[in-house]
Amino acid sequence: MLRNYFKIALRTLLANRLYSLINIIGLSVSMACCLLITLYVWNEFSFDRFHERADSIYRVITRLKTAESDDGLAVSGYDVGPRLRQTYPEITETVRFKSLPIATIRSGPKLINEGDIYQVDKSIFSVFSYRLISGSKAALDKPNSIVLTQKLAQKYFGSADPMGKILKINNQTYLVTGVLQNLPANTDLKFNALLTWTDAKPTAEDVVDTSCFTYLLLQDQAKAEAFGKKLAQFDQTQVIPRIKALGYDFKIEHQIQALTSLHFIDGLFDDTPKGSRTYLTIFAIVAAFILLVACINYVNMYVAQSTKRQKEVGVRKVVGAGRSQLIGQFLGEALLIISISAGASLFIMSAIRPLFEQLTAIPLTFPGWSFVIAVVGMVVLVGLLAGLYPALFLSGSQGSLVQKNQYSPIGRQYVRKTLVVFQFAVSIALIVGTLVVSRQTNYLQSKDPGFTKEQVLVVNVPGDESIRQKMQVLKTALAKDSRVEAVSLGLNPITYDGKANILKETSGQKAERLVFFARIDDVYLNLLKIKLVAGQNFDSAIPSDKNREVIVNESFVKWMGWKQTNAVGRIIKPSGGDMPAKRVIGVVADYHFASLHNRIEPIMLYYQIDAPLNVLVRIKPADVGVVQSVWASLIPNYPFEANFLDMSFNQQYQREEKAKTLLSWFSALIIFIACLGLFGLATFTTEQRTKEIGVRKVLGASITSIVTLLSKEFLKPVLLSIIVASPIAWYAMHQWLQGFAYKIDIEWWMFVLAGLLAVGIALLTVSFQSIKAALMNPVKSLRSE
Repeated sequence: MLRNYFKIALRTLLANRLYSLINIIGLSVSMACCLLITLYVWNEFSFDRFHERADSIYRVITRLKTAESDDGLAVSGYDVGPRLRQTYPEITETVRFKSLPIATIRSGPKLINEGDIYQVDKSIFSVFSYRLISGSKAALDKPNSIVLTQKLAQKYFGSADPMGKILKINNQTYLVTGVLQNLPANTDLKFNALLTWTDAKPTAEDVVDTSCFTYLLLQDQAKAEAFGKKLAQFDQTQVIPRIKALGYDFKIEHQIQALTSLHFIDGLFDDTPKGSRTYLTIFAIVAAFILLVACINYVNMYVAQSTKRQKEVGVRKVVGAGRSQLIGQFLGEALLIISISAGASLFIMSAIRPLFEQLTAIPLTFPGWSFVIAVVGMVVLVGLLAGLYPALFLSGSQGSLVQKNQYSPIGRQYVRKTLVVFQFAVSIALIVGTLVVSRQTNYLQSKDPGFTKEQVLVVNVPGDESIRQKMQVLKTALAKDSRVEAVSLGLNPITYDGKANILKETSGQKAERLVFFARIDDVYLNLLKIKLVAGQNFDSAIPSDKNREVIVNESFVKWMGWKQTNAVGRIIKPSGGDMPAKRVIGVVADYHFASLHNRIEPIMLYYQIDAPLNVLVRIKPADVGVVQSVWASLIPNYPFEANFLDMSFNQQYQREEKAKTLLSWFSALIIFIACLGLFGLATFTTEQRTKEIGVRKVLGASITSIVTLLSKEFLKPVLLSIIVASPIAWYAMHQWLQGFAYKIDIEWWMFVLAGLLAVGIALLTVSFQSIKAALMNPVKSLRSE
């Protein structure tokens, strides 16, 4: 029986080569796309699940609360982890990660800046399942020990065994006691090396020194929720009293987050780069629609050919074939085409996988047998989606009606047109989505941030104190070159130094808020062309106590309840800590020191040049060599690391840029697949109406009227799809735009453009067959009957 089904399916496939080819191309391309997105989604959801106890590991986060602010930090206080471990027996172990802001490693005569180097507690290998290639779990038990990843070990020691070798980091000597297998790409916390945790002398400020990631290993995963509630008691008894003793009036609340959920938790300060659950959902839905559109092509082809197949069905029923046998036969035909398509899709997927990885910047790994099961499951699912309706439709007709030519095709026409409407509605919605995402991304990158970002080179300063002291000499040397327009020892303008708790008094009422602050010098505002709207800039030529002076932005003035006209000269009072009271000497226009996902917050700019983190140089890209040569002459052993500000600014919107690119590809793909189906339907329709076309031409019909007649049948569903898609696309993109503090408006022309594109592409697809049929000799058309 199965052999017979296969023979009939193969014979049908070969007898309808064009339609079979259309189906195979559409299905194979859509399945390849679907498999790639499945791998992408699987990789994103697999973050940190390779740890054996992943479900029992939690991160402690900090919420800093005042009467007017609530800020979440991914980091926690210096001593929070050890205190929790001592207090609660359900905690098996804790481990802290503290990043070295700048790690300079000496390699022979050269000094190299390395990122992602952390100090960690020795308990790290009891909590996390990092694989040690050399060394033991006690590798970090002794002071001044370092564990390297394979990548870093090879970089500094080549093929030699690094165990027992010495590395000098920030003028501190470390002994290599272990080598780790390179971390997989699907981990939230990436590092190149781990150093022994250095326990500094405990201070009262440890509770507010939020500088380390803290992880807990709980004994029982089920107790996590109950333990989360205990943290409130911990804060009340061991945290808040210490904060009040320091003179602060804000509150700290600690919460825990599951390790396996961290990759999608956004909105915390000092956190690692995150994935987007929203974009994953969008891509998964798009993949499903792409596959569904290809399945619709298959259904449409079968329904369109139903007149031919109905006679075959009638004959089979007359000779005794049952409905179950006919359903089996048609499902067999579907599975044959889909199996061929699945095989082709694997080759297509392998070919385009490098491009997809380049677009997403994520290497895709295969999950083993689960991927094989997914492929088989997809074949079965697509087989049912594509084959079940045609099988039920064709097997359900009455053989006697077909033999008497009493079968009516009206029902199948409605089905076919409805499916075409769905296909193009999806296509139009995707086009609108692509236009909105593209314009929003362009808006984010082109909106005036309140400072000039072009031709500004941001040089990173090493953490070595002796090097930082040379930055004033570097500034002076660069300023002498005519190709350098300006030099500042201020901070990169798209970041900040930290936050300070500021007291506000309005009508006798006191309120506090954590306010951003950043270091600048007297050149900073002019170099970046940040507008000074009131007061004056810092002036290094005028003697003053600059430690007690500050420049604030318009948002700060507004929050304090001041006016720009009376803000200058006001005193800002910190709440607690050792920051002195500061006098406002100037007000600058608001500028975006964070991405446009968030609204502009109040910020204070203070004067400091003795320990700069960056050197800003206004210079043309072609003249960067000037800065490099001056750097090399003054600091020969330290690497020169710099980026232009506009590039760093645009990197804030990498997720949107990736989404724009992927959606553009998906839109083109789904339109291509829909047009494949439309081409097949147009071909079949013109074949069925060959005699009618011949008669019309004999009676004097023009080529234009025939083309219009044939095209009109397909344009109606496309026009209807515009009406269906527009409100859905508007709602979906309106919801997406709510994630931005600054956003574009969804304008009417986007829907018009999407509709015109769909109509134009549909016309081009259908017109080829329409014109071909209209040009055919009517004698041949009538003879074909």
